[in-house]
Amino acid sequence: MKKGFTLAEVLITLGIIGVVAAMTIPNLINKNQKRIIETRLKEDYSILTQVMRKAQDDDVPFDDYIEMSLKGNKKWFETFILPYIKVGRVCYGKAGCWHQKGATKNLAGNEAYANRNEIGLGLQAVTVKLTNGSNLNFDWYSAPSMKNYMGIKVSQTAMVIFIDANGDSPPNMIGKDIYVLGFTPDSGFVPAGFNESVETINKNCSTKATEINAGYYCLQKVKNNGWTIPDDVWKIK
Repeated sequence: MKKGFTLAEVLITLGIIGVVAAMTIPNLINKNQKRIIETRLKEDYSILTQVMRKAQDDDVPFDDYIEMSLKGNKKWFETFILPYIKVGRVCYGKAGCWHQKGATKNLAGNEAYANRNEIGLGLQAVTVKLTNGSNLNFDWYSAPSMKNYMGIKVSQTAMVIFIDANGDSPPNMIGKDIYVLGFTPDSGFVPAGFNESVETINKNCSTKATEINAGYYCLQKVKNNGWTIPDDVWKIK
């Protein structure tokens, strides 16, 4: 006599498999999303640093002054960035190169400074879609804004770059998938808060961050952490 499984046994087994899958698959997907952002962020940061090297090889002196207008932002971008980077699309103060998922948030869950839904961050933002799927946002900050948001002291307007490492995908939060650099003539492209204390950087990029620039220093923290996003930050909703 051949023995087989009863219908009840099959259903119980399938139920157990379903429960295990429901518990493990979302966690695997979440870890994979985190790994993709970490890899892409490191690549994007390398792309920007190589831009500066290529410009220096062409004896193109980076100008630390940006005219406070979309025209000035466009001129700076087209002079110092565009000739040395591969892009899929460029948008000047309009939608099409930034995520379409509503407001960009900071790590405290508040709407980011100078957010413009679908257009980017900044009143005169130049946004770019890279060929690897990331989005970049270029905008000038005044000297006070550079100090307040970037932790960088400058004497005049300066360029700020936001890297959206996973492009149009969520969560669109500064410190989780969007990271911030500034440009200074002395140091080139540097993470926001690069010259702040480790304690200040860690507090800004944590579950305890409540400042208006919460999450802006996360690129420096990720670099310090071997290009790994801290687990507590990644779990922030």
